[in-house]
Amino acid sequence: MTDSIKYSLVALGLIVVLFLYNQRSQSSININGEPIFTGNDDEIYRILITEGDNSIELLRNDTLWDISNADSFEVKPFQVEKIFNRLLKVEQEMIITTKIEKWEKFGVDDSLGRHLQIFDENDNQLIHFIFGNSGQDYQHNYVREEKSNDVYRTNDNVYFLLNTNKTYWAKKISNDEEGIKNNENG
Repeated sequence: MTDSIKYSLVALGLIVVLFLYNQRSQSSININGEPIFTGNDDEIYRILITEGDNSIELLRNDTLWDISNADSFEVKPFQVEKIFNRLLKVEQEMIITTKIEKWEKFGVDDSLGRHLQIFDENDNQLIHFIFGNSGQDYQHNYVREEKSNDVYRTNDNVYFLLNTNKTYWAKKISNDEEGIKNNENG
């Protein structure tokens, strides 16, 4: 065997060893997240979403959801399902910062962020998170629990689900449908 073949085989062996070492190292780096809500979905009776001066409040009435102070709107069930199936299941993936002065950079300070508050039937607050969407990362958001300094990156982009526009959550009921709804309720 010539020297060039020996060197080539040694180099190939070294590359294989480095590749296997790299694979093993990367497989040990698993990001384990924790969902923002770990309770039972049946405990939720009120959802409050606020952004600046705008807010929307969704209220559970038996199995249906209504928007407070919006009798002429009917909530779209698939939008509420997104809260339970995606928004409340979003995971806090990795801690980004614990410094209050960095909150503005990530959009999770009280004035810039979008607030999500969940309440039970006795109006006890179950969770209060502030979401931010600063930067160029369109696959993730930043989230901070209201009483915590820790800012986390989420495993999914759910910022758009924190919409305070009534027409995002509900459709306007026609006058005929509103009359039928009022007769059923009263």
